Amino acid sequence: MNAFILPALCALTLAAGSLQAQNFNRTANSAGEIFTLENTLVTAEGDMNKDGVKDLVVMAQGYLSGTNFAFYFGNKQGGYTLFRDYEVGLREDVELSVTAQGVARIQANRDDGADIFLFRYEGGDFRLIGGKEDRHKSSDDYDISYNYLTDKMIRTDGHGSGRKSETLDLPKLPKIHFGWIPLNYDMLAYLVDGGSEGEDLSPDSVLVMGIFRVMQANGMLFWHFCDWENPYRDPVGSDEGWYAYDDHMAPGSYNYWATLDITKLPDGSFQLDMDESMYDRSYEALFNEDMSNIDEIMEEYETEEETSSCRWIFKDGRFTEVERPAETASPGSEAKG
Repeated sequence: MNAFILPALCALTLAAGSLQAQNFNRTANSAGEIFTLENTLVTAEGDMNKDGVKDLVVMAQGYLSGTNFAFYFGNKQGGYTLFRDYEVGLREDVELSVTAQGVARIQANRDDGADIFLFRYEGGDFRLIGGKEDRHKSSDDYDISYNYLTDKMIRTDGHGSGRKSETLDLPKLPKIHFGWIPLNYDMLAYLVDGGSEGEDLSPDSVLVMGIFRVMQANGMLFWHFCDWENPYRDPVGSDEGWYAYDDHMAPGSYNYWATLDITKLPDGSFQLDMDESMYDRSYEALFNEDMSNIDEIMEEYETEEETSSCRWIFKDGRFTEVERPAETASPGSEAKG
């Protein structure tokens, strides 16, 4: 019998979450002591928590295994204490700065422009207060500046004397904190468009979609599930629960099914239950064109469906795996076909 090894499914998808090695020291006397591994750090300094002491926002350039982004608060003795670290899907060309008003500015450069995100420390966390989708290097030649404090956006088309701008309303959004969305405006159209079908999304549904996009950006889901340009895989439901489903049929290779059930918990965190299964079809590649050897192959290559289940808790921008009772399979796990 040909043994089939299930790709790392839930076990590996958690590699993008909080089970990874801690890459940032909790305290440091200087910026050079912050990261635990040898790596190029991008840092920016400024007083983000308004205590009169300069703080740090730090990114490990190009580091893709473990936490790669962190906020540190400075102390009067000259050292730093970690506020929170994250793993975020970032482009390699990222610029960090802190404005005179203490706002962390993150600019992810791209071939057709840049994605800019502004986060302000308030209420004990870093809140998304605005940003810009700059596509002036593309043939579309536009930018959209977002202000999530006023729920307004300004779209500017063209450049030079031919520039035209208009101010539009943004939908009312919940407070979105750092780590709750990927830093990629292409993945966040639902913030403006109201979801894949243009429907109005509840505040919690916006947050759920953000969590889902973070999972996609960080590669926490099966590759087929990570295709964010296919909205039929987006979570659907209401504030009582959300559900997403994916399948992939590959003759001569494998069949794959997955369900993701998302529930908001009383403390404001979200519980994510993932059920996945894989069925080996690699033996089909050995069939003769006329299928004359099908009986012989099927006798030799007996296969069984491999399954995996896991549970994550998403809180404060981090994913943590928790024990999941074996009998609590997601309701949608039977929906195959």
